[in-house]
Amino acid sequence: MAWTEPDRSRARSAYASAIAIELGLKAYLLHRGFSDDWNRIHLRHDLKKALRCARLAGLRDLPVGLAELAAVLGPLYASGALRSGVIEPDLPVSPDAAGRAISRLLDVVETAISMEGEAGS
Repeated sequence: MAWTEPDRSRARSAYASAIAIELGLKAYLLHRGFSDDWNRIHLRHDLKKALRCARLAGLRDLPVGLAELAAVLGPLYASGALRSGVIEPDLPVSPDAAGRAISRLLDVVETAISMEGEAGS
């Protein structure tokens, strides 16, 4: 698939980033026993709330900048404003740093799930 100019825009990248943060955090919460229905009803697309719940559920070693990203992207994502690709949020970190933070989040979630799975075996 060829990348088009709108796909490369910061607005499209912000939307994909919000989705990645949400899915990473919710994957951890599902692993910790929170049902998909619970996540849908109580968290919806609130990235700050999902991050808080994941921390309370035991997720540690979160990357620097993740909370700030969630604070900026969360309201725009929850309102649907990011989906249109029209809004370019003013990110608290560079796009490269945001990408690294999200990648690190997904690594942390994968490691936590793997380690907790081994401990339960």
